[in-house]
Amino acid sequence: MQNNITPELFWLTCMVILTAFMVTPYAIYRLGKLGGLWQVFLRPLPGDAPFEDDWAHRTYRAHMNAFESIALFAPVALIVHISGTGTEATAMASAIYFWSRLVYVPLYYFNVPILRTAIWFVALIATLYLAFHVLFLTLAIGS
Repeated sequence: MQNNITPELFWLTCMVILTAFMVTPYAIYRLGKLGGLWQVFLRPLPGDAPFEDDWAHRTYRAHMNAFESIALFAPVALIVHISGTGTEATAMASAIYFWSRLVYVPLYYFNVPILRTAIWFVALIATLYLAFHVLFLTLAIGS
């Protein structure tokens, strides 16, 4: 079996797994606060501030932020893969995106604002690198 997984797809898959597991802290919190699994199903999350404790709210917001981030990263990573235009630089940008997002999670959980924001920008810059890679290749082909 031939491996057609590019580094961009590998790191995208890692981010999907990370995002999926980020629900764990606040899901456990809700289980305890609401009195079990059945009560969690009966009471959906109310709005943007569903938690009494700050730490639980931060874990929830970090998870929502991961969805916002992956919505930007996934399309450009997929375009790089589908177009076959991946380079060492796009692979590195994808790895930087994942690792910065992984570092971002505990910084958000433990409320470390300045460093958290700096790391957020690292992931954004990595995503924008992929986007500009695609854009410039498109413009070069069109010329």
